[in-house]
Amino acid sequence: MAEIQNTERFDYENEIWKIADYVRDIIKRSEYNRIVLPFSLLRRLECALEPTRDAVCEVFEQKEAEWGRESDNYCQTSKKPFYNITSFRLNNLGATDTFDALMEYINGFSPNAREIFTKFKIENTAKALQEGGLLYEVCRRFSTFDLSPDNVSDREMSDIYEHLIQRYGESIAEDAEDFMTPKDIVRLSVEMLFANDDELLNSDTGAIRTMSDPTVGTGGFICDALDLLDEWHKDKKMKAPTVIVPYAQEIEGESWAVTKANLMLRNVSNQDKDQYDSIKDMSAHVAFGDTLAEDAFPNMTFNYQLSNPPYGKRWLKSQSAVEDEAKLGFKGRFGAGLPPINDGSMLFLQHVCNKMAPISEGGGKAGIVLSGSPLFTGDAGSGCSNIRRWIFEKDYIDCIVKLGTEEFFRTGINTYLWILSNNKPENRKGYIQLIDASDLKTPIRKNIGNKRYEMTEEQRSKVVNAYINGEVNEYSVIVPTSDFMFRQVTTYRPLRAEIHMTPEKASEMMDSAVVQKLTDNNKTILRNAIIQAGTTIHPYGWETTFAKDIRSDMEKPNVSAPQLAKAVRDVFMVKGSEYPIIKDKKGNIVPDPDSKDSENIGFDETFEAYMNREVLPYAPETFIDETVIDKGPLQDGKVGVVGTNISFNKYFYHYEEPRKPEDIASEIENLESELNTFMRGIFDE
Repeated sequence: MAEIQNTERFDYENEIWKIADYVRDIIKRSEYNRIVLPFSLLRRLECALEPTRDAVCEVFEQKEAEWGRESDNYCQTSKKPFYNITSFRLNNLGATDTFDALMEYINGFSPNAREIFTKFKIENTAKALQEGGLLYEVCRRFSTFDLSPDNVSDREMSDIYEHLIQRYGESIAEDAEDFMTPKDIVRLSVEMLFANDDELLNSDTGAIRTMSDPTVGTGGFICDALDLLDEWHKDKKMKAPTVIVPYAQEIEGESWAVTKANLMLRNVSNQDKDQYDSIKDMSAHVAFGDTLAEDAFPNMTFNYQLSNPPYGKRWLKSQSAVEDEAKLGFKGRFGAGLPPINDGSMLFLQHVCNKMAPISEGGGKAGIVLSGSPLFTGDAGSGCSNIRRWIFEKDYIDCIVKLGTEEFFRTGINTYLWILSNNKPENRKGYIQLIDASDLKTPIRKNIGNKRYEMTEEQRSKVVNAYINGEVNEYSVIVPTSDFMFRQVTTYRPLRAEIHMTPEKASEMMDSAVVQKLTDNNKTILRNAIIQAGTTIHPYGWETTFAKDIRSDMEKPNVSAPQLAKAVRDVFMVKGSEYPIIKDKKGNIVPDPDSKDSENIGFDETFEAYMNREVLPYAPETFIDETVIDKGPLQDGKVGVVGTNISFNKYFYHYEEPRKPEDIASEIENLESELNTFMRGIFDE
């Protein structure tokens, strides 16, 4: 191998980026990702295989005839879930036929590793570099980086990848960081996911658990979860700790490749680096594709899930497949309803809920990072509201943490970490914990995109402990799930009206759309009848008889009596509190359509109590329309449409008294004085 540079505090990110700048005349800046990621991954895999490469080549020479070029048997020698049967390295490809040698080198990898480079289309990039005379030098420069797992940990390597992606995104690709979750938020999510899980943390029986990330990105969630679990188990010196088998899906090719490579370098446990079992390739279940359109693991559920789906992501491309699955009802993933097409966050939320393992298989727990919209978007009875309702009724929400602004790379808004579980402790069933961690953040030394703050280990511990201990304080509350549900009832006031006939309004009547359908002769009959009625007052309902009588005088009228009666009401009806309440033939009060309103009544409160307190003192004749009931697959058929929302402000809003006018005036005077002094200084010069 080439001489390795001193790696003490070595700036891999900048040095790798320098190689991209070196070839900028051949590879455009907008395509730097074609260089920095695939060659970094290639060097990473090369370094990981180096201790056993010669031994694998020897076995290949001996067993090629029996095993062929592709066989898991070679993994027993490589001690990894992948291998390379060639003697090539990035530093010995030769200066003349570099391209051919590089392709032979890549084709010598096991199929699972070759798939990574295929996704990057490395052959096209290498051909362009070869034609530009720079391929050999690019390979040589990458060969000087010691990216071996012993020198650069999985977490450090993930940081390198994500730094490169973020840097590429800052320069070129607007969405490049959408699939990246900051490490501090990743660690918080993982710690809360594993909190209180004694079987996972303390079992020494070799139990197996599954973990999924349906929007895996560069694999930060899964890798950190595995690292953290290894740390805990190592400290306890366990002989047969619980093993987590990861599953993942990603729609973006480069991110998928990074995750695939990261997991490929892992065995079941980092504590057993030399104990390789070929059936336990940690990268075997990293699927490529659109999670919403096609679930890569349709018949599976998981003990743990972690996800940070893209915020405000339109699901138009997945619409057909999603709508088809929604037709399956609760036999599919989207039985609770569909959100607006412009935001698929709640589709991912439903997916995660549906993929939690049943209690008989250890139960399921999930952490999903979302924007604020899933908390409150959607009116009562809408798709979003119904999705929340379904989740509430299933009692899946254990805790929601409000994170601070400017903690993510591509957004400055508040984000929220949802902790979901289908196996909540008895004392937490029917309750949801809200933690306001928006002020638990610390400025970082250098901004990274929109990220200006991070959550320190101490601040994370404060949140995790509040969750573990079920604390109730100024930043943590535990409230019944029903607090976030309500019934939206439709209300009216009685119609009080009379029919006031006046000849002056005849023209207005004749201009109505219904009357315009009449023949000229029939119009004349109607006009004469109105004039004949004169200025008279009639009770509500008189217009019905009037319309029938007039219609009987017409020749083949093409409008009905009810249509004519309504036209009369529209022109001649007068409403007022001094007029009698109108009732229909059955004695029911007729509602005034102009008084229609709605009231949101708490789920645990009676209609009577709410109306007596909030409505009737101000509008005593108001009544609830009992014909408006809760309908649909989730609904209960009771009066009022069930709605849902989650409001942090309700529990954590702190009133700040407005500044006194005199204080504001004094401040303005001081500023004016300072400005005048400043301006005089300028002119005096």
